[in-house]
Amino acid sequence: MLPDLYRTRLSETARAALPRLPALEWWLGQGRREQPGADWRHWLQRAWHGGELAAATPASIAGAAVAGVRPNEPLWLAAPVHFVAGLDTLRLHPAGLLRLDAREQQELAADFLQVFAGSGWSLHATGRREMLVSGGAPVALRSHDPGLWLGADPAQGLPAGERAGPLRQFGAELEMWLHEHPVNVARLRNGLLNVNALWLWGGGEPLAPQPVASTRAVVWAADLFVDGLCALAGSVADPPPRRWSLPSGASGVRPDLLVLCELGAEPDAGTLSALERDWIDPALEAWRSGTFRSATLLAGDEAVRLERAPFRRLWRVWRRRRPWWEELLQC
Repeated sequence: MLPDLYRTRLSETARAALPRLPALEWWLGQGRREQPGADWRHWLQRAWHGGELAAATPASIAGAAVAGVRPNEPLWLAAPVHFVAGLDTLRLHPAGLLRLDAREQQELAADFLQVFAGSGWSLHATGRREMLVSGGAPVALRSHDPGLWLGADPAQGLPAGERAGPLRQFGAELEMWLHEHPVNVARLRNGLLNVNALWLWGGGEPLAPQPVASTRAVVWAADLFVDGLCALAGSVADPPPRRWSLPSGASGVRPDLLVLCELGAEPDAGTLSALERDWIDPALEAWRSGTFRSATLLAGDEAVRLERAPFRRLWRVWRRRRPWWEELLQC
């Protein structure tokens, strides 16, 4: 999974600065597209643990990994973002999906507890990119992953529906609270984008863990949603290694392997080349060698599955290879 490679709007200048990634392009060119239009979270919900969580919302799943969540309160993912306001426009900054460190999250959560005391809302630090909000009335609202709106007007991605008013009002109160917050003052002093909003999305009811008897899955990830998937199955995710390496015993028991690769920074030539060298290329070689019968690459709303195919078909697809950004980044 490549959660940092969102579809985004690229200028000619931006495309010219991107490196070609031959292994990723080979994978995209040869693989078979699956379930078009579903992002990587929805794909995992349907494909993992027998699809038992296919109908759950992202916040419901993520909440299973967060301590202190009350069982009777709706949950919302709260993504720290940076909006850019013009005279009559609003855009989500192209690098505006932010990651707060554990100290920043804990400072915000502690201050929220005082400022919003008695409001019925709670803010939970998670140590991951998204924080978690609980509270409010249980309502079904349309909302979207903020990563889909990088560089664009976010209006169509924010919570919407007949009863979206209270949640949007709460979001406006969060913006006022974050304005000139000490956490943001420190970020600006350090040359970082400030958090001027928490994007609330993926709302749903808490889920109770239902541990399975056993699992062969090996999970490498540092993501709140994946943490929740593991918690609901009675397992845990291990921190990703610095580069691809087969888990011990993989050649004998052939476990399912779930790997989430985050760039950890805004995509640039260095981080993208490291992704290709340390993850895509060795994973592709493992599939070619027969270590895995199939391999699926998840990025944005693309799921590209590699399976055995006749050589003629491989050669034909190889001839049509396009730059990876034409496959993944163009809206």
